[in-house]
Amino acid sequence: MALDYYLIIQNHNNEIEPRQVIESLTSTFSLQQNPLSDFRIAHGITVNVFKEDDEDDESYFGNSYPDVCVSFRLDKFEHYEMGMNIMLKIVIWLMANFNVDMILFFNEQKIFQRMASQLSINNDSEFWQSSEFYFPNFYRAW
Repeated sequence: MALDYYLIIQNHNNEIEPRQVIESLTSTFSLQQNPLSDFRIAHGITVNVFKEDDEDDESYFGNSYPDVCVSFRLDKFEHYEMGMNIMLKIVIWLMANFNVDMILFFNEQKIFQRMASQLSINNDSEFWQSSEFYFPNFYRAW
């Protein structure tokens, strides 16, 4: 069984290419390529990057270009904590390297969003209940 998270990244001028993102993540976080797919893997996590180019879906950010999605599948049982830590490090790295709006989802629930350089965290989410994910003075609650 697995848990799925999605980081939606605004692709304001269609400048972000999934191939470049996944290659940067692979080298920065020592991810391995899955031999059966283009996904990247590490202990407890599988990562994929793609454009949200379904013609029926609108951009979360009102863009005319498709958003970029970084999907994370975490093993719910084995190496869960390792997978979660890798995911959080990747998200922080992406936020530092791309100065655009982003939203992290767990299924359909927003975990946090960065809009117009303001980070907001969903305090109602059970995601943040664990003390290991508490970042005091780092966020503004919504």
